[in-house]
Amino acid sequence: METTNFNLIIETMASLGVTPESIAQSVAIHANDACRQDYRPLQDDEWRLLAMSFPDEPSQSNMMDNRTFVNAVLEAMHRGGRWTDYPKKGPHSDAVRRRFGRWAHLGIWQRVAEKTTEIELTMERKIEFKAIADRAERLRRKSP
Repeated sequence: METTNFNLIIETMASLGVTPESIAQSVAIHANDACRQDYRPLQDDEWRLLAMSFPDEPSQSNMMDNRTFVNAVLEAMHRGGRWTDYPKKGPHSDAVRRRFGRWAHLGIWQRVAEKTTEIELTMERKIEFKAIADRAERLRRKSP
């Protein structure tokens, strides 16, 4: 009986044009949508769990610290991945975009996304970092 129901579901999905690929794409879109809702900066307890996953702080005094940078990236993801429109008091969008690219090429975002699977973070945070890692991977593949 279960096999019959399963086959009926498969046939119905096929007749509607639903494929495993379209389902996977839909899941990815919903993961990105989760990143666009209610931006929340990293809390102290979240930062303590993640801080060691990032490179050493920049040595230049005029550079933003890692936490400010990661929060800027999270905020950009909540705006649909746009690097512009930061508040005037916030980090400069070009600096965030360039540093994001450097970290993408170094594989930092992928390592952080993997780390989130091992530590206690909300599912929303894990999805956010997975979406960031996916964007970084697309950038890394696109660049020479």
